[in-house]
Amino acid sequence: MIRTFRPISGLQVLALSFSLGACLHAEAQNHLTLQDLLAAEPIGETALSPDGKTVALVRSEQITLLPAVGGWPVLLTSTQGGKSGLSWSPDGKQIAYASQGSIWAVPVTGGAPRRLTNAPAGTGDPRQAADRAPRWNPKGRWILFQSGRRGTNGLYVVSEDGAVTAAVTPSKEETSDGRWSPDGERIVYVTREKAFFSGRLELLHFEQHSGQAAGEPVTLFTAPVDRGGGWSIGGAEWSPDGKTLVTALQNSGWSHVYLLAATGGTPKQVTDGNFEDENPVFSPDGKQIAFLSNREVPEANNIWLIPANGGQAKKAVPFKSPGIAAGLQWSPDSKCLFFKHQSPLETNDLLVQDLTAAGEPVHLTHTTPINYAATAQVPERVTWKSKDGREIAGLLYQPKGKERANKSAILWIHGGPEGQDGYRSDVWVQYLADVGYVVLEPNYRGSSGYGEEFRNLNVEDSNGGEVDDVATGAQYLISRGLADPTRIGIGGGSHGGTMVAYAVTRYPELFAAAAELYGVVDRELFVYRTNPPSAIRWMMKMGGSPAEKPDVYRKANVLLSVDKVRTPLLIMHGENDPQVPPSESAAFAKALREHHKTYFYFTYPNELHGFSQSAHRLDAWRKQLAFFEHYLNPRFGTTTTSVDEVVFPGEGGPAHVQK
Repeated sequence: MIRTFRPISGLQVLALSFSLGACLHAEAQNHLTLQDLLAAEPIGETALSPDGKTVALVRSEQITLLPAVGGWPVLLTSTQGGKSGLSWSPDGKQIAYASQGSIWAVPVTGGAPRRLTNAPAGTGDPRQAADRAPRWNPKGRWILFQSGRRGTNGLYVVSEDGAVTAAVTPSKEETSDGRWSPDGERIVYVTREKAFFSGRLELLHFEQHSGQAAGEPVTLFTAPVDRGGGWSIGGAEWSPDGKTLVTALQNSGWSHVYLLAATGGTPKQVTDGNFEDENPVFSPDGKQIAFLSNREVPEANNIWLIPANGGQAKKAVPFKSPGIAAGLQWSPDSKCLFFKHQSPLETNDLLVQDLTAAGEPVHLTHTTPINYAATAQVPERVTWKSKDGREIAGLLYQPKGKERANKSAILWIHGGPEGQDGYRSDVWVQYLADVGYVVLEPNYRGSSGYGEEFRNLNVEDSNGGEVDDVATGAQYLISRGLADPTRIGIGGGSHGGTMVAYAVTRYPELFAAAAELYGVVDRELFVYRTNPPSAIRWMMKMGGSPAEKPDVYRKANVLLSVDKVRTPLLIMHGENDPQVPPSESAAFAKALREHHKTYFYFTYPNELHGFSQSAHRLDAWRKQLAFFEHYLNPRFGTTTTSVDEVVFPGEGGPAHVQK
């Protein structure tokens, strides 16, 4: 029987532990609770006003206004639904945003938001089916936005009064990342299809009076196709004079900053080296380009500056510990940079760096919960040799101030596979370390951050060397005396879940418990049922279609090796997942049942790829914790009347148990 999760009443509170000091004084120790993880609600998107005096930001699904110099935030909206894509009108009087599948505008002085678009969502991936990502034209009348209302992602405009809506890109083209030129007369954007899946920069002229494209789009640059399908152009930004575009390309095998004439031509590379430079943006005075780079630590980034015509890059922001920056925005006078930043010790906040003075950046928001700040740690960067001798890097978290006698450990695997575990606020991993687990996050081959060659090592080798990278990571923990070989667990979501399924069939004796979350177990079934861009990307990664590469797909089919499984499995999946079809987990559970393996299977309604609803996130964490505790750290005297194999918290029993 498949049991669907339904919200429960009440939340389990984890008891605080106390230690007796030398003076017999009981001092409370800080420990994370699962509720703390939910409370760690970082800020969402931010947008600086045209005059540079006010920041609009999203938190708790609402838009808040904050003085750019710091101060008390003021709530602007109180309407239902999450909000994203904040864009100020040129006169600073309104903010456009996306919510509930539509584009809205709200006066910054208060008042009811106005719904500017109200079209039904298109077919296909619901994450891209509706209107989103508005951008106000510099001349003020039109708002550019993205939508999948025609079944493919396209660019549209709506008039600021909502009276006129028009498509500006062809209906059959997959287009995104549109940017207005400073004069509001041109739009540069990215289009993708199978023949140029890594993206093509195109430019169209816009007719202000009619709101229509003027003439046919002009191709400025076509990126060489990434053989693994995992890299594409992320858009381009205009210079203040409208003559030049800046973007990040991987023409050298690493992502670097390039300049491109607005009329097209050969891009000019302005940064170089064995590191990744990304998200470049011109300063308003046109003299500098700010960008993000991992040139110091591969798993972190910092903000760097380079002269607009090229030259020596210099670090713009002095951080005390490694972290992840994003969302660069210049002040109008080019003297300050606003950005979001997170680290293992702090959740995502808005900061500002004064570029004219020495000193650290100033926090404009403080979202890190006290319990998290008191318990969080900076992980150790470690490396080990994989089975073929290749060096693999990972982040290692160890329990602070204590060590479990049984040395239980968990490997938590990122998705993608082009994701990367870096120096961010990873609340779930911090929690696992706080309750006593050693946690290793391996950046296996296929991960981003280490160049094109490393990222594509898994092309036509899914369920190959990438799994060896993870398994040797577990053996590394054993060799350091950090893990009991009989008490090692593994977990992950998306391709991390796929890696879990691979690991328990390739290395059936290595892991004592495995949490496989919304992963792929049959790549052939996946490419038929996932969304179109995902199908193209994965057929590129597999080297072709199932008919063209049957052996590659057979190697990646876990269902053919279920008989080898020895590890108890926890399987979880969202019922409306448009990325990894829920049929993947259903097929895995069916095969495990037919082979009489031990597994537990839960599904969550109204969830897409991953779990976004607070009640579902909490329930999933509680069940994962109970699962790992049962198999890696069993406890005596739990006083339970349950007859289930694992005592899962929440309403009802497990979806299925098979011994």
